Amino acid sequence: MIESWHVREALRSRLGSALVDEPGFTDPLAELLRSWAPYRESISRLSARVEDTLFNMLYNRLGAGMSVRMNDGTFRRVRTSELKDAADDVMGVLFDQMKVYSVQYDALHAYCMESGSFSAMRTLVTRFQEFMPEQERQMFSRIIRDTRPRSDWETWLPDV
Repeated sequence: MIESWHVREALRSRLGSALVDEPGFTDPLAELLRSWAPYRESISRLSARVEDTLFNMLYNRLGAGMSVRMNDGTFRRVRTSELKDAADDVMGVLFDQMKVYSVQYDALHAYCMESGSFSAMRTLVTRFQEFMPEQERQMFSRIIRDTRPRSDWETWLPDV
């Protein structure tokens, strides 16, 4: 089951502990993920709702300046261009909880191909590899290695 702490951990490095540890801050996002049902709503639609909710939460908490205190004590502005990646981090919490079935694979794969989601790609490579053709798994692995910092993938991306 998806809990608020899962979402806090997904957002901590991007938004800082001071903000994500505020009581109730991640509750609306966790509730969105918990209430999602694939027969009612596509992953793409849920992702858009997560991004909108995250923007509204940040704007309501931070105001127009959208400045957060990071874990190293510095302050930085959260740019609207970062919200897609932050929402993808949140969506990764859902992807990590998905049951490994071919129907889930098909939906996640379609979403990944449509959106380019790093979290979806990571989940496909790490949890749904039995459904992936080897050539595609290798291609996704190369894309991840070529487009993301090593620290994002070195602990879980298998050598291919």
